[in-house]
Amino acid sequence: MRKQVVSILLALALCLSLVSVPALAEEPDHIVVTFLTLGATPPDLVKVQDKVNEKTIPQINVEVEFKAVSAYDAFALFPTWVSTGGERIDLMLPLLQDIRSYVDQQLLLPLDDLIAENAPHLTALMEEGQPIVSNSIFDGEVYAVTTVPNMYGQGGGFVVGEKYIEETGFDYDPSRVYTLDDLTGLFAAIKEKHPEMYPCGVVTTGKTNSEFAYASDAIDSLGGAPTYTGVLMGADSTTIVDMYESEEYQNYLRHLREWNLAGYIHPDAATMEGSVDSLKAAGVTAGYFMVSAPVQRKEGDVIIRLSEPYQCSAGAGGWVIPFRAVEPAAAMRFLDLVWSDSDLANLIQWGIEGEHYVMLDKDTGYIGFPEGVTATNSGYYITLGVWGDTRKIYSFSASNNQAENDAYTEEASKRQTQGIGISFNMENVTNEVAALSAVVAQYVPTLESGSVDLEMYYPQFIQALKAAGIDTVLAEKQAQFNEQYQK
Repeated sequence: MRKQVVSILLALALCLSLVSVPALAEEPDHIVVTFLTLGATPPDLVKVQDKVNEKTIPQINVEVEFKAVSAYDAFALFPTWVSTGGERIDLMLPLLQDIRSYVDQQLLLPLDDLIAENAPHLTALMEEGQPIVSNSIFDGEVYAVTTVPNMYGQGGGFVVGEKYIEETGFDYDPSRVYTLDDLTGLFAAIKEKHPEMYPCGVVTTGKTNSEFAYASDAIDSLGGAPTYTGVLMGADSTTIVDMYESEEYQNYLRHLREWNLAGYIHPDAATMEGSVDSLKAAGVTAGYFMVSAPVQRKEGDVIIRLSEPYQCSAGAGGWVIPFRAVEPAAAMRFLDLVWSDSDLANLIQWGIEGEHYVMLDKDTGYIGFPEGVTATNSGYYITLGVWGDTRKIYSFSASNNQAENDAYTEEASKRQTQGIGISFNMENVTNEVAALSAVVAQYVPTLESGSVDLEMYYPQFIQALKAAGIDTVLAEKQAQFNEQYQK
């Protein structure tokens, strides 16, 4: 009798195990996710993808396939892919693209229900006030999710090597707001000690927008629209103005011209190749204009503030789900997991620990390359920070300090422009905006390099903006601002 009981129990256990096998072996949902590069696909992308799936399949039953695409090619490829269905995409990042045009063509899925049903962590972040969707709401619906910023705020600043501050005896205070005249004194002192150097690193070759915001007080162009479509100047302003006609901008140009004539700016700044940070690294220049946030400071640098930090509206964008997506719910589950699991986010961002990077300081998240590995020969080195909660993403910079970033965010939050949450739809003035873009591309590179006579070229610039329809665009933008501001 006992043997019969044992046999029955074994048979029952076998039956139960057979019933449970299909659930355990259920095929995972397969999603295709765009993986942006700066031109070359990392050789170890598939290796990292396999490690990602070792995490995502057990946790959310999602198998990820990364589809590598150059960020430069994406401008032309993404609209075609999502409109024609020529390529399957479940999750896409149209970096620096106007997602409103995708929304207007009904090429994207609204994300509200997908987030509510599949993304508890994203929901919690939104409830805390993190701006991960606030700039991508159209007609009351969310269409994109951005990274959690490691810092939220900006301000005018000048990044300069600390050694130049020390050797010139410049009276530096990290909390003080300096003027352009103060910079003139610093540049003169640097030039005296380093006659071969151009203290002010300016490169305007091919610029299609102004860099005045790096040298000014609060400016808000509404939702990341080009500054030549009009801006709010000052944290309390509710009036859209032409930044280029302002006295502040004219003062900026006068200083640039003065610095160019004094030999503080490279004479070929309007035509030379190279980025401002590469020229600084090579010792050609001492510093350059940049947002004053601490994340912009490399090791050995200081940031001279040119305005108090502030927060303004940000451009719409982030991760979107095309309307042709095969597995939209799975795509959202994956997004939620990456944003909640910092180990997964760092795996996608930096690759495999011990092979693509090594941890140098766990407390600060400071990493470096393994022995024999460099940025050039690494099988996986991606500098586009587009994944997860960037407060928890490791850094190759020893100067990166999240406590400083948090303090900057807190300070900037106390000065918010009136444009927060407001965007500008250029649909009614597309011809004028195109014309203004061409004017800016023609004049700004020479004007902001300080290489031309202002008395001659500045009036021509303003006249060309008028002829291109700047006043029409300003009126349209003011009307849209008034409508959204009153809501």
